[in-house]
This record gives sequence, structure tokens and C-alpha cells, in this order.
Amino acid sequence: MTEGASGSAGGVRAISSEPPPLETASIDVWLFDLDNTLYPASCRLFDQIDRAMGRYVADLLSLEPAEARALQKQYFREHGTTLRGLMTHHDIDPHDYLSVVHDIDHTPVQPNPRLDAALERLPGRKLIFTNGSVPHAEAVLDRLGVTRHFEAIFDIVASDFIPKPDLAPYHELLRRHGIAPNRAFFAEDSARNLVPAHALGMTTLYVQHGADWNVDPHSDADYIHHRCEDVTDWLETLVGVVTPES
Repeated sequence: MTEGASGSAGGVRAISSEPPPLETASIDVWLFDLDNTLYPASCRLFDQIDRAMGRYVADLLSLEPAEARALQKQYFREHGTTLRGLMTHHDIDPHDYLSVVHDIDHTPVQPNPRLDAALERLPGRKLIFTNGSVPHAEAVLDRLGVTRHFEAIFDIVASDFIPKPDLAPYHELLRRHGIAPNRAFFAEDSARNLVPAHALGMTTLYVQHGADWNVDPHSDADYIHHRCEDVTDWLETLVGVVTPES
């Protein structure tokens, strides 16, 4: 998910019940964004993070809440993340910042045994690629009950605090984990983060979960190979899991 994007989403299901036109044998590594990709946007975790970022800026610079929010969004627009802007202009400790803004209530994320079963049947390596932090990702994966499937979490620290969609973290991820991009798949709810993935040769999945900021790009965008509203539904269709009717 992209920082600065928050909003509500209703209940959503897969866009199509037809099998995705993708052979799992063509993919060696499955990369997943974390926030609002592996769990529903309706959990609104990023709303909590967004408010925490605003408070951090207000406390750091002794600003009123409205002023702090305006600066927070300015830094996001100009630097890709509020964190990068604060590092550039105020020389903050990024580790302190991350510990503060990710100190949130993760309980809205519920266990997802369907996702666990689908990932179990998905052949190949699986990694998290997030602009968030490892502790935040670990908390989310633990809540979902899918930690065992992921061999690594490539976070904002691993990318030297350079966020997606800058190409640098993509190259570092590929280098560090020995990934051939033409044999990699990337699922993301931020369409702009799929642009460099496509450019590198990855197969892409755009998660259109329906939050008010999750704008559908042009239907003919060549950097989007697949679309869904819910990753669990899509993966179940891909790997052939049949969910019993309730």
C-alpha cells in the first residue's frame, strides 16, 4: 500500500470466477505487498498509521494537527514517504519513527485459514515486499496465521529507506534474494508500484479492493497483468481450492 492512502472499503469478492490465465509453474518467486493486500482494507490499519504519522510530525515540529497533516502529505508527495521527507529535512532517526508509527492495534486483522491453505498449495518461494517495517509485517502475518509461508520480509529498512516505486529497492530485493524478475510475481494494491515491477519483467497482480483512494487505472494499462478484489479469492482460484458453501 502507498502511504497517504487511507479510506474505507466494503465487502469485496474476486472480480471473476474464471481461472486466472497464469500457470504456477511459470513462477519461482511470489512477492506480496503487505498493507491492504494480504488483509482487507476494511481493517483500516493504515488509518491508524496515518494518524500516528501526523502526531509524530506535530510533536517533532511543535505544529498544530492541521499544519502537521499538511506537511506530512507534502513530504509524501515530494519524497515518496513522510519518513523520507523527515530524514531529508529534519535528520530524524528513522528507526525511532518506525517504532512510533507502527505502534498500533493489529487486532482488526483476523486469522485467515483460507489464505493459509491457498499459500500452502502455491508452489515456489514467497516473500513480503513492503514500505513498512519488519515488526509491523511480522505482527500482521502472525494475526493472519500465515507467517510460515514467507521466507523473508524485505522492508523499508532493507531498501535503505528508499520506498517503492523507486527502482532502487526492486533491484536490491532481486539482488539480495537471488530472484530472476521474469520468474517473479508481484501482488500490490498500489498500481504505481506495479510499474517498475512490470518494467523489470515481473508478472503483476493489481488488488482493487474498493477503498476510496484505490483508484482503478486505465483498463488497458500494460503494467497490470491480472486484477482482483481479494487476494485470497484469487489465489484459491489459481491453485484450485474449493471453499465449502456456508
